[in-house]
Amino acid sequence: MKLGSGVYYDLFQVNPAYYLEHFQHLELQDFVLPDNLDIHADKIIKGYQRLLGTFKGTLSMHGPFKQLFLSSMDRQVQDLACKRLSQALRYGKELGCSIMVVHSCYNPLMNYPGYLDDWVNNALWFWERFLPICAKQNMVITLENIWDKTPVPMLRVLKRLQSPFLRACLDTGHVNIFSSIPITEWISSLGDYLAHFHIHDNHGIDDEHLPPGRGNIDFSWLAAYKDDHKIALVNEAYGSIKEERAFLNFIKGFQTASRCK
Repeated sequence: MKLGSGVYYDLFQVNPAYYLEHFQHLELQDFVLPDNLDIHADKIIKGYQRLLGTFKGTLSMHGPFKQLFLSSMDRQVQDLACKRLSQALRYGKELGCSIMVVHSCYNPLMNYPGYLDDWVNNALWFWERFLPICAKQNMVITLENIWDKTPVPMLRVLKRLQSPFLRACLDTGHVNIFSSIPITEWISSLGDYLAHFHIHDNHGIDDEHLPPGRGNIDFSWLAAYKDDHKIALVNEAYGSIKEERAFLNFIKGFQTASRCK
């Protein structure tokens, strides 16, 4: 398994040695916040460059999403999303990231006839402009499910574009809250488009971002990834080293059970 953790610089700098020792992948998530894009970027970039000097693993980043709707029918809203994602992408490349996670922005509450087709067309208009920027920077985008009830909207975009620079990120916590489809079916449906995981738990109501095993999500499917060292399983139950240890101990249970068979 390729074990990863989502980190923010303020937390990471408290004990960087722990992350560097225990994880093969780190996801830098600071640039989801507008102030970190505009005010604190220089400090964050220089801080990570200093602390990640000995890291031998891989890096991803989380793109900005606060009130950004890249699939908006308003082209000026899309222009702002493009500007913000481009800004984050540049920072990510400066830090050595190879993946940027971006929210799908599909809203199932907009259930008027034709919304899905409209969303797909608007998303395609955005990605057809933005993906050449990603290709130039050699940055893969992974679309993350948020409110999605099914993988269908994401799949329609992925299949239409067929780009090596646009893949999928499966967020386990979001599936448990917003979808009635089991995680295993999401995995099967996304197939080869699946390139990244966000791992966290909840009780099916709030986005609690608990360590796996603390909510009601069935994570038995993780055993299938014991020999997969390409797709990162990124812990998103963060906030303290205690939660990081809980994640690692939970995963260790699958690794131990596999060795005992």
